[in-house]
Amino acid sequence: MKLNVDAHLWCLGTYAERYVPGGYFEEMNIDQMLEIFSKTEGLDGIFQMYPPALMPKDPVKLLKKVSDFGLKIGDVFVEQWSDRKWKNGPYSCTDKKVRGEAIKEFKEGLDFAKELKAESVLLWPAHDGFDYPFQANYYDGLKYFVETLQELGEHAPDMKIAVEAKNKDPRQRQYARDTGKIMMFLDDVGLNNVGGALDVGHSFMAQENIAESLVIIDTHKKLFQIHLNENYRDADPDMIFGTVNFWEILEFYYYLNKTDYEGWQAIDIIAPRDDRAKSLQLGVSMVHKFKEFADRLTEHAGEIDGNMEGYRFVDNMELIRKLVLK
Repeated sequence: MKLNVDAHLWCLGTYAERYVPGGYFEEMNIDQMLEIFSKTEGLDGIFQMYPPALMPKDPVKLLKKVSDFGLKIGDVFVEQWSDRKWKNGPYSCTDKKVRGEAIKEFKEGLDFAKELKAESVLLWPAHDGFDYPFQANYYDGLKYFVETLQELGEHAPDMKIAVEAKNKDPRQRQYARDTGKIMMFLDDVGLNNVGGALDVGHSFMAQENIAESLVIIDTHKKLFQIHLNENYRDADPDMIFGTVNFWEILEFYYYLNKTDYEGWQAIDIIAPRDDRAKSLQLGVSMVHKFKEFADRLTEHAGEIDGNMEGYRFVDNMELIRKLVLK
């Protein structure tokens, strides 16, 4: 595994939400954000939104802007959730006009990502799902969702599309709600360039073991993106990565070291009650620290894997404790 860390610009946003609609901070301009990104040790790139907000809309000018601050474009995400027109799900909606508009815009995002030489493009089906019994026709919704992914994948066979799971929020039940459902959809789509995005916080909220979820996606060669944040498994507040679920994150990086993953790992945090720049730096630093810990464990992989083969948990924890907590 090669470590490449990027972040989206909204890590430095105002964090406006329903309790504090005016936000917890004043807005920064794009140069202020990029200056902080450029000074964040261990951060290499930007997780860029399409349509671009704050950034130049012309890809050539955008790349120039980013490179002026010593940064690169990592992945691109197509933002299709904040407009009310997507409220019934842009990718599974029974309204063909709405679905067609979403597909057209996403294809434009794929073309935009190619010009930026991005690694992959994120598809987060935030509104594709349901809230109540008898609200949605599951046969239609699941069918349209798969057909949409197929059309998008066929539009850009040389660009990876990463589908992100989340079990709820904003919908009470999302179609793509966990790692198992994502794998079902990817199997139905049947295209090599349509894979999965493993969001650590979403996996926690779905009561998954993130290392196991990683292995499931990686075994099928479908790991296209990784998003890094934290929670207490009950909601998705995008807490600073590495600050809550220590042991499971350590195990996650131990298994990530066994993969050939060379894509980006995106910092996806919200820190409304602390300094934004320091919070971003802490999240990035924690990623590198967990990679450092995992490298120590990997040097003893024969012994660690042997203990797991014999289900010797205590022996493993004694070994890991000595290697990490020294």
